[in-house]
Amino acid sequence: MNYTILVMGPAYGTQSSSCAYQFCHSLIDNTLHHIKSIFFYADGTLNANDFVNPANDEFAIVTAWQQFSETYHIPLFVCIAAAQRRGVVNQSPHNNVGSLFQCVGLGELSDSIANSDRVIQF
Repeated sequence: MNYTILVMGPAYGTQSSSCAYQFCHSLIDNTLHHIKSIFFYADGTLNANDFVNPANDEFAIVTAWQQFSETYHIPLFVCIAAAQRRGVVNQSPHNNVGSLFQCVGLGELSDSIANSDRVIQF
């Protein structure tokens, strides 16, 4: 079964991103499931902010998402319009988007949904 994961919660302050991350790991552990893409929208775009610097004893969710993407070759898409509204920009000299996050339009989300069996929103 193919999944599109939609993350709408910020990196910190709610459990949305953390729950999405754990859910993605659960899907990957089951060989019957495949994640088409992970799309960050609304406050979820804050997960792409590479300037987030949690305390040493906190889970670094921004880094974890990028490691997950690199390990399992799953694209991390960020809605560019929603990100810019929240100060997450991918233009020099103020680029603060993590290197493995791709800023895209909503068309990418539409395409992923069209090619998935399930969409799960966090």
